[in-house]
Amino acid sequence: MFRREYRKKLFVVLFGVSFFVYFLSLVHFLSGFEKRIFIGSLILLISMGLSSFLSKKLSEPIEKLEEGVKRISQGDFGYRLDVKSSQEFEELSKSFNFMAQQLSYAYERLKEQTDNLIRQNEELQEFNAELEASYEQLEALTRELELSERKYRLLVENIRDILWVTDKNFIIEFVNSRVVRYLNYTPQELVGKSLLEIVDEEAKETLKNMMEGKVRFAEVSFRTKDGLLLLTETHVKILKVDEEVIGLQGISRDITETYYIKKQIEEKNNEILAISDVGRLITSGSDMKEVLKAIVEKVAGLLNSPLCAVREYHPSSGKFLLLAKGGELKDYPVSEEIRLSEKDIEELVTSKEIKIKDVDEFPHSEKVTPIFRAKDVYSVVVVPLVFGGETKGILTVWASTNTVKNMSLLRSVASAISLAMENSKLYEEIKKVYIKTIEALAYAIEAKDIHTKGHSMRVSQYAALIGEYMGFSREKVEQLRIAGILHDIGKIGIRDSILLKKGKLTQQEYEAMKLHPEIARKILAPIDLPKEILEAIAKHHERYDGKGYPYGLKGEEIPIEAAILGVADAFDAMTSDRSYRKGMSIEEAVNEVLRNKGTQFHPEVVDVFISIYMNERHRLEEIKNQVLESAS
Repeated sequence: MFRREYRKKLFVVLFGVSFFVYFLSLVHFLSGFEKRIFIGSLILLISMGLSSFLSKKLSEPIEKLEEGVKRISQGDFGYRLDVKSSQEFEELSKSFNFMAQQLSYAYERLKEQTDNLIRQNEELQEFNAELEASYEQLEALTRELELSERKYRLLVENIRDILWVTDKNFIIEFVNSRVVRYLNYTPQELVGKSLLEIVDEEAKETLKNMMEGKVRFAEVSFRTKDGLLLLTETHVKILKVDEEVIGLQGISRDITETYYIKKQIEEKNNEILAISDVGRLITSGSDMKEVLKAIVEKVAGLLNSPLCAVREYHPSSGKFLLLAKGGELKDYPVSEEIRLSEKDIEELVTSKEIKIKDVDEFPHSEKVTPIFRAKDVYSVVVVPLVFGGETKGILTVWASTNTVKNMSLLRSVASAISLAMENSKLYEEIKKVYIKTIEALAYAIEAKDIHTKGHSMRVSQYAALIGEYMGFSREKVEQLRIAGILHDIGKIGIRDSILLKKGKLTQQEYEAMKLHPEIARKILAPIDLPKEILEAIAKHHERYDGKGYPYGLKGEEIPIEAAILGVADAFDAMTSDRSYRKGMSIEEAVNEVLRNKGTQFHPEVVDVFISIYMNERHRLEEIKNQVLESAS
């Protein structure tokens, strides 16, 4: 639009000028020569003036526009045109200025973007440098990873354990080649197969617990391709993705050989402990029958036998007499004595070897046969008890198999039992000599006074009877018996003038007599009697209320054995005749004991003594009226 208007104006101007010049030229043509020169000069001057004026007038906006373009091209986007020579150029100025403003705005945005691009380019260059460094590190790590992977694969393939991975349904996804050696499967045969198919029933539950996280380590038995069991120690790790279980990873080590070695060690250890226990029982000093019962119970437990028995062999009758039995069937009928065939006796006595016989071939009560069948017991292991080259008896072990693993244990136990039986006999013989010696010492005291003969023996029997009623062990009862025999042994140290005096003792004589318990302790100390015997003898004159002698003990300070001896001694003294008085009846003496309950005598001992009187008075009368062989 601007170009069209500008052309139109320029055409009018030029057309007007051309017309004016044409008019002057026409005037010049019609005038004379002189006037022509003047008019021609005037036309020339006017043309030059008009040309100069029009050239300047017409070129000025163009120059300003050119200057603006130049300034803009030089980056001076703040430059503005102000051309008002015509409406057209004024509009052009406005358009130019708007363009300059837009260019300025665009330049600023372009500059800002350029700065951003420069900054981003710098960052990109830095990132590129880091990326190059990272790439180099990645290459190094890749090389290390490849090397590690090769090492890992080499380790996995050569590890001595079975390494396996399953999904959450126990389907095997990976297993190393070691499985070939242990299970005789190839990895290809197992991948895709359920792990539960190659373990025993118990291991299935264990693996399920492992998948649930309840167990991380356990013994798992795998089944080989040939159907054999391989015992392993298995450690597992649960595989998870976003807390969801996706599988199980395990490593299983073969411990089959170790397990059996460990089992053998345990069996040997049990054997050693059993032999040690048997030795301890034998040397415990307990009654031999109790010792034998404890031994057969232990053997029954170790060999899982329902019935074990020890029998003593009597060559004269050819019978084997029952000494002890143990096991869960011990309370069922067991023959007290049995006979074996001459062939069995010959083999046991001569060859002295262990025999294994069927149940039907070995003598036993017919009442127990159905029980043996119910327990699947169908064999008897017969072990000879040999001492000094002779068979002293047999140990019989009833079993549910026809073999016994711990033969060496049986031989060791049998040897210990044989020794114990022989020692028991020797002990009984020594014990008899010992008792006879003690009785002789008691008789030596009583021989001085006919009225005291039999006193020590009666006190001994009263004390033993009270001990039995109080539930004492046989060993403690025997100690009471010995203490009763020796309780007055200290009177050896008392002058005869005091000991045999008829009538009441003076205070000085009584004080001397009160020393006999302590004298007894000093006399007996060198022969190494049990402490309980010495304490009973030394303190049998102590009173429950503390008024006794020689120590003035009272209540529970007095040993129970001494309290029993005190009741037995006082009861016999009251029921025996003396030179200066007649003895009481049993009823009178019992009433006297009861009257002094809690003062002179221990209440518990008195209650037991009264119980004996109420239930077995005849035993008290038998002891009181007995006549000693030495008095005949």
